[in-house]
Amino acid sequence: MFHVDPSSPQDKARWRKELRQRRAALNPAQRHAAARQIAVWAGAAGLLRRGRRLAAYMPTGSECSTWPLMLAAQHHGCRVYLPIVPRRGRKLSFVRFDEHAVWQLGAYDIPEPLHAEHCGARALDVVFVPLVGVDAQLRRLGQGGGYYDTTFHFRRVRRHWRRPLLVGLAFDCQRVDTLPADRWDLNLDLLITETGIHRRPV
Repeated sequence: MFHVDPSSPQDKARWRKELRQRRAALNPAQRHAAARQIAVWAGAAGLLRRGRRLAAYMPTGSECSTWPLMLAAQHHGCRVYLPIVPRRGRKLSFVRFDEHAVWQLGAYDIPEPLHAEHCGARALDVVFVPLVGVDAQLRRLGQGGGYYDTTFHFRRVRRHWRRPLLVGLAFDCQRVDTLPADRWDLNLDLLITETGIHRRPV
């Protein structure tokens, strides 16, 4: 492990490389079992209540799969939405994912649904967030594009009303004690891995 200087962007790049390698080293059976268990934990935590508006993401590369979670959410009567990366700017929009969705390739060749129903970021109840790494304080290290940080910037000024709830999804190997952070980086409310639900220390 290397020394972390919170003010150094080079350390973020090095952490991304290290944590992507850890994530990529998991075999398919481990990935599949972890994704299924994460869906179970989300249900046990009461996050998949009927009528809730939930946002997930389309997994790419070695990211933790959201398919078991999205299917479980639909089974429980939730409305599931997926992010659309804009052509300009960094604010994500969210489009309904159901049997009526038609798929197209979006930015970064990530599949995106075409659907008449959209949902604003402020109207979501829970957002399941992808990440490269996360630390004990639930500071999130993302891909570096800043889309989630920008989209949910409004959460920073809220002291009591936490909507949407920001829930990171990851494998246990992506957890570390401390990550470098900038003032605009997104902090998570909860983290779910294959071993359970993790919260910030009190």
